[in-house]
Amino acid sequence: MYIDSNSGQSSGGHSALLLGDRVYHLQYSFDDQIFHIVRESWNDFRFQYGVIENRNIEFYKWNLSPSAKQTLRQKWNELYLVQETHIQNQKVLEEDSESNEPQKKENIFQNTRIGFGYFTTILDPNSPIPKLFHFQREELKNTKSQLEQLKLNISGKIFNQTNEPILLPDTSSPLRLVSSIQTKTNQLIQWERKFFVRKFLQTPVLLYEQAFVTLEGKEFNLTNEEIHIYKDYQSKLIKELKTCILSNECQDWEELTLLLRVLYLEKSIGSKQIVFPKKNFTGFSYLEFTELPSGVLNTKMNEYAVLFLEKRKDFLSGYHPIQFYNWETFLSHYQSFMDGLTYTEGIEFNLVGKNPYPLDTNISQNTNPELTITESQNQAEIYTKKIQNLYSYNLIFQNCTNELFYYLNLMFPDGKIGGEQFWDPLSNSIFGLNFIPSVAAMKLSSDKFTKEIKLYPSYRNLKRNNLKVWEEKYIVERFVPTSKIYRPNPMDHSFLFFTEESIWNRPIFGFANAVYGLGYTGIGLIKSPIDKGRNFSKGTETIFYSLPELFFFNIRKGHFPLIAAEEIPEEYYHNESQ
Repeated sequence: MYIDSNSGQSSGGHSALLLGDRVYHLQYSFDDQIFHIVRESWNDFRFQYGVIENRNIEFYKWNLSPSAKQTLRQKWNELYLVQETHIQNQKVLEEDSESNEPQKKENIFQNTRIGFGYFTTILDPNSPIPKLFHFQREELKNTKSQLEQLKLNISGKIFNQTNEPILLPDTSSPLRLVSSIQTKTNQLIQWERKFFVRKFLQTPVLLYEQAFVTLEGKEFNLTNEEIHIYKDYQSKLIKELKTCILSNECQDWEELTLLLRVLYLEKSIGSKQIVFPKKNFTGFSYLEFTELPSGVLNTKMNEYAVLFLEKRKDFLSGYHPIQFYNWETFLSHYQSFMDGLTYTEGIEFNLVGKNPYPLDTNISQNTNPELTITESQNQAEIYTKKIQNLYSYNLIFQNCTNELFYYLNLMFPDGKIGGEQFWDPLSNSIFGLNFIPSVAAMKLSSDKFTKEIKLYPSYRNLKRNNLKVWEEKYIVERFVPTSKIYRPNPMDHSFLFFTEESIWNRPIFGFANAVYGLGYTGIGLIKSPIDKGRNFSKGTETIFYSLPELFFFNIRKGHFPLIAAEEIPEEYYHNESQ
């Protein structure tokens, strides 16, 4: 897929690969300096790029057999999972390095651990948990022996083992499968979580009420039928968690997630209202927080009300981990909207806090802690540098387009899957200019293996195509102050004219935009002491994106982040289903 350009970080266009209902593409993160392979649903991708970012999407289709499609998707899934494992390993090594710092090492058991932020350190003698789980005498004996063994593992095995250097996974090829790294700190966190779950079931502590959201209002009250379903779900969760504990075969995060689900269902049943745990929201935010206009806020509230009924019905339709995942994901979206945050994908309950059951351990037995600190820091730095080199970004040499071709050529050097030719490979070398998304798209359009070309128009173009009056379509909607489709928003700088519509008069409108930008910049300079240079910066952006228009090139197309569902034209969904 070739995705048209727009202002911001998408000035040169974008490229992606659609396999089934999943899109694979690359995005660079300035935080970790890694060129990330992103895997997301086609629906989410098209809404982000086609509606919010208002960009045309050109689709070049290859004619593949079902087995070839499966192989292609499998290879990209493997590529994605290899990178995710590399990134997770990097986080584990950094965590180990930080935990081994002298100021933290002395109080290692007082450090925060993910998942404990939902609990206080105060014992709760009235907790229903012991009765809900109702361990038999022999089962209770087993869990107590597990606690003792866990304590021994944490206090003894982890800190007394020899300081053998960790063998870092191979980073010579992005296609090579890698194993997950286990460090002492990583093991400590896993054991500590498991210890917590077993200890909590025997001697519960009070929950931290601020870590849970109770949805208030009649529409959020649970009916008797829903309470019955909640109790049924809870009994199944309890059974699963008991099996985990008695077999000791589940991961630490699985046990903690099951426990939290039992707890928030119990709170929901007790209050007869919908309760769910809060999440920490971290990660890249494309939009800085801005207060929504009251009209937009009310519209979004109404849209969430409709979605809430749909998701609520789905959650109550039958017990399954996926149902819990979807319900909690939606509630996290809802929480994010209510708190004015940007939602980050991921369902693990990650509120951070102290372990209510700190262990009395002696870590002074480590014979040479300074050596461990140095080693862990060096290994984290070495590994980080290696994967940054493996997944590096360069505007020309390694961008979203030629890296896509690089991976395809690495997987299938001759453009064949088995004996089936699916494309004439495009080189990722700069000499073919294939690093330019539009040039690569042009070459694909003439490729004999491209069986079909389909256009998914941007949101604004879909709306404009429905206009029958010429003046509205080419004059009223081109001039920003008179447009009924477009409205200013936090993602855009200020400008006067859209120049996408036609090429021959683009320099004229581009000149008007540039002059307007100069004036806006001048006013912004005067206002700088008041608005900290915000308007000055917006004015310079106006000038920057107007300059290509003087030479017949269009980049800026405007954004639509405040769009309402009812404003999306019917044609959008027709294209979606094709």
